[in-house]
Amino acid sequence: MRRPIAIYTSYNIRYPLGGHVLAELHYILGLQRLGYDVYVVEEAGSWPTPCFDPEREVMTDDPSAGIAALRKVLAPFGLAENWCYIGADGRTWGLSRTRVGELCRQAAMLFSRANVTWIEEFAECPLRVFVDTDPGFTQFRMTPQPSRSTSGYASPWDFHVHFTYGERIGSADCPIPTHGLRWWPTRPPVVPELVPVRWTPHAADFTTVMSWRSRAPVEYRGETYGQKDVELRRFMELPRRCGPIFELAIAGRDVPWEELRAAGWKVRPAIGVTRTMPDYLRYIGDSRGEWSVAVNLEVKTRSGWFSDRSAAYLAAGKPVIAQDTGFSEVLPCGRGLWAFRTVEEAVAAVEAVQQDYAGQCAAAREVMHEFFHYERVLRAVLERCNLPVMVPASSS
Repeated sequence: MRRPIAIYTSYNIRYPLGGHVLAELHYILGLQRLGYDVYVVEEAGSWPTPCFDPEREVMTDDPSAGIAALRKVLAPFGLAENWCYIGADGRTWGLSRTRVGELCRQAAMLFSRANVTWIEEFAECPLRVFVDTDPGFTQFRMTPQPSRSTSGYASPWDFHVHFTYGERIGSADCPIPTHGLRWWPTRPPVVPELVPVRWTPHAADFTTVMSWRSRAPVEYRGETYGQKDVELRRFMELPRRCGPIFELAIAGRDVPWEELRAAGWKVRPAIGVTRTMPDYLRYIGDSRGEWSVAVNLEVKTRSGWFSDRSAAYLAAGKPVIAQDTGFSEVLPCGRGLWAFRTVEEAVAAVEAVQQDYAGQCAAAREVMHEFFHYERVLRAVLERCNLPVMVPASSS
């Protein structure tokens, strides 16, 4: 029986850092495991230098570093040639533009986790599925009237079914607009074999990888919504309360390195731990657990957003202590996964993890299996779209 085709849009080639590649690979491999022939398509958009080269740490118009990284992670799963990258000048790498057009017409679906990729051939896909991983940022950017997709921007209006990591969008106290669309809740999927469990009882530090300020604040109806820099300042005293057991691997502009060190935080540039997927997994695996704030927008709107990074910590058997965005209403908290809103709640969560570390690590992996396993997450997506699902022969 012929397997249905899924066109998966991403920006792995433009941004081939470890955490991003891992998050995308969970989807690609998860869809493959559930019965689909997956083809990854990406385009440069209108940016003159759209590709980040992790080795040189520069933006460039040369996609070779990202292409090499993508082929390396796809090869073990028989997908090394299942991709196409389209440059700003129309040049293609990998599959030809003609072949991509044929695949779009044959596809069961277009699966867009990256709304920065759109080519006109996508309109020929009979079912287009949009996954919103940045709740609020996506909807605040949308125009009240339907807008068309263009190179570099896949408009939600051009999709048939919409999912979001903002599991509370539509709730009375969540100000994120729906624009009349039905946003079905979803969360980051995990293919367990991609994230090995690491038991490191002697690891001292709770870590995270974060952007300090990756974009400008968002203004919507008189309210300003910021980034993680806004939220972290609310918890600056935490090392003084718990000890120097927190390390932040930070990317972004205007990071106050010395101020953070003076407050007791261990800090380092994120690039050193995210350059490749093995680097990223090693950093998570060597940690005691994760402690992290969320983006101010997600906290302020109580969107219910949950991070694919935190899901990776859970998969590695690492307890997660994360700032509550409303996810505590839909996920079990208090064992393996902790939600906090105040300094006092963060301190209490750290103390609880330290008192029963082995039990908390085991519980973290259980939370992943119950709520983030790709079979559960992606099966729900496919069934909502009335698409076929093949039951895997075995699960990790």
